[in-house]
Amino acid sequence: MHYDKRVHIRRAQSSVRAFTLIELLVVIAIIAILAAILFPVFAQAKDAARQAQCVIQMKQIGLGLVMYSNDNDSFWAPVANASTTGPGYEPQKPWIGYDNRNGGGYGQFFGDMTRPATHPLAPGLIDPYLKSDAIKKCPNAPNGFQMALAYNYWHNCAPQAYCDAYSPYWDRNPNARLQEYGPGAKLMDNRLGFVTAQGVNDSEIEEPSNTIALWEHGAWAPVCTYLMIFDWFDHPPADTELEAHFKFLHHQGSVLVWCDGHTRRVVYGALKRPMFSVRKDIYR
Repeated sequence: MHYDKRVHIRRAQSSVRAFTLIELLVVIAIIAILAAILFPVFAQAKDAARQAQCVIQMKQIGLGLVMYSNDNDSFWAPVANASTTGPGYEPQKPWIGYDNRNGGGYGQFFGDMTRPATHPLAPGLIDPYLKSDAIKKCPNAPNGFQMALAYNYWHNCAPQAYCDAYSPYWDRNPNARLQEYGPGAKLMDNRLGFVTAQGVNDSEIEEPSNTIALWEHGAWAPVCTYLMIFDWFDHPPADTELEAHFKFLHHQGSVLVWCDGHTRRVVYGALKRPMFSVRKDIYR
């Protein structure tokens, strides 16, 4: 019998079963479900990696603050002081360098760190202790930002006649009135038309591991009086805008640097008022 190879091939091809439309739709649905499950996981992993890098960078900035203190008779860098940099720069020297001539200057501080630099960076007090300007900007910060840092600007005032700070909490605890301040703002003065301040001595920080030096935020100046004017103690105000300001760069909280140099992420609800103050005796 004559063997027809072409007939065999046609029979073999006709025996191959194609996918039905329903089977194709089921496969597509399964892929869509898996994508819906995995994509958020990938996004979380990416955010976790960026946050880990941010923690490393914040740690280096915190060490810069500590090294400044070690070289300045144990006094912490002020949030700002009068500049002696010279022509071409604003008369205020910030604690950390950025372009403070790019606009902004809404009172007390010059420049806007949420805008790109358009001039040479004003040298900051701790800049000599930082490896590069690149560590100032968290990987999660928006592209146009120079950085998103907030040095603890809870402050006292000198003289008090120039202080417009007020918190209803002080009505409940008079001992805290004008006595809550961060490591870089023991005394704040704006009589020059901009802020100058005095940092504390290491010996004045009663609980370094429980006192916040630095965190992240999205405002124009690299300092913040965050939550100082509100009436709260054990739990921060239940305000979505305040919470969003705190977790500006990371979904669940902010990376904080503490006065003993350690760094960790903290969620908004875990904040307590004494964490922002060098002095703790005023709360007892």
